[in-house]
Amino acid sequence: MNRSCLFVLFAILLSSCQSGHTGSNSLFPVKSGAQYGYVDRTGKATIPFKYSRAGCFEGGMAVVATYSKQPMWGYIDESGKYIIEPLYSYATSFSEGLAFVVPEGDAPRAIDKNGIEQFSLPEAQSAENFSEGLAAYSILGPEGETWGFVNKDGKVKIKPQFSAVGYFSNGLCGVMNKNGRWGYINKKAEIVIDFQYDNVQPFDGGKGKVAAYGKWGVINEHGNYVLPPGYADLDIDGEKFLVKQGGKWGWLDNNGKEIIPMQFADAYPFNGNKFAAVKSGNKWGYINEAGKFAIAPQFDFAFGFDNDLALVEVNGKYGFIDNQGQYAINPDFDHVPVDYYIRYFARTSAFYNVKTDVNEPRSIAYKWLTGFYHMSYEEASKYATEDTRALLDQFASISDMISDSSRQRMSGLIIGIKGLKESGNRAIVTYTLSDNRNKEQLLFLIRTNNKWRVQFSKNEEAAEDSGQEG
Repeated sequence: MNRSCLFVLFAILLSSCQSGHTGSNSLFPVKSGAQYGYVDRTGKATIPFKYSRAGCFEGGMAVVATYSKQPMWGYIDESGKYIIEPLYSYATSFSEGLAFVVPEGDAPRAIDKNGIEQFSLPEAQSAENFSEGLAAYSILGPEGETWGFVNKDGKVKIKPQFSAVGYFSNGLCGVMNKNGRWGYINKKAEIVIDFQYDNVQPFDGGKGKVAAYGKWGVINEHGNYVLPPGYADLDIDGEKFLVKQGGKWGWLDNNGKEIIPMQFADAYPFNGNKFAAVKSGNKWGYINEAGKFAIAPQFDFAFGFDNDLALVEVNGKYGFIDNQGQYAINPDFDHVPVDYYIRYFARTSAFYNVKTDVNEPRSIAYKWLTGFYHMSYEEASKYATEDTRALLDQFASISDMISDSSRQRMSGLIIGIKGLKESGNRAIVTYTLSDNRNKEQLLFLIRTNNKWRVQFSKNEEAAEDSGQEG
């Protein structure tokens, strides 16, 4: 798992490299072969390798998915016993005592740690973990997927109106308007810091990472720059800043003065630990806060310390070293789940979001259109008929010929769902694209085996006639 892959995930999660999860894990989720299990801090396998997905333990619980053709999600305790049986098509980790789950063919609902439903969101396209008492959720409409927030009673506190959102931290939340600009709101949906940024990250310790004009900087809660935007990338590292400039990484103090020179090919923040992982040449090691190597570069990859243990990779295998650089857990494992990395950086989880499983034409159309226009053809195939999947395979085979500029434009398209005509086993969804909202387009669906699927190759005239019957 290299840094660039992690950054893609961070961008999706809107989470920042700021004082995140630094607590000592009692059990580590690791992968052996095709399945995940858990080992303790000595490397002993305490929960068998039998899951297709696995999250970190938090509050004595972890979210896992069964290893089966159609994985189902549930929650286990540290003995591996199910606290909440694997009954769900999708599930988030627990946050602030609640998690979102999606029963097969149903909408997101919030459950407590006993598995008791607290409320449901029947109209939601997506729902995300709670943070500071609010959870983001989205609905479909003419402006695309718009986001708002509910409280722990399921009551709407901020109506859906934003094109994208982060999560609340320090009483503020990053939100994006329909023009693609980011700012921050408070819990009353008041704009506290205006829409002026290319991207923003959640606040932590009174600081927020923001991008402007293609460069990263740091602001305070009043929107004033603590560190002006002048860096290719940066991480807020407690009272320091890990920054990238001229292709190299180093550290600045809270006043922007260099304290560890820009000399590393890659680096991760200290995150409250004694050592930080850095890449020198083509190997990783660990430095102390004086910038001196405490553990010499020798690993193919190295990650931050979790108290006295740190994840490393050698010859494609993962293990954990102690603060002397000795193996506490031998490198015998094939992978560590993304959830472990995410929790190091942010107060969230890789399993932070669920999508509706309601078999409804508008939702199926939106999922297909998002996959198609964003060139995620494998994702679009999940919602397509067999002959449409064959067409998607053809698109995928020539996708390498599409220019980077075209890819970037397509990835930014917002799909607006305008209307639905439904008749029997046929449906027509009217939609628009953000680059031309005045042009309405049609997408045709058919219901087979009780499931709606996109029929991209259907004769449009016949399908439209069918959709207008009655």
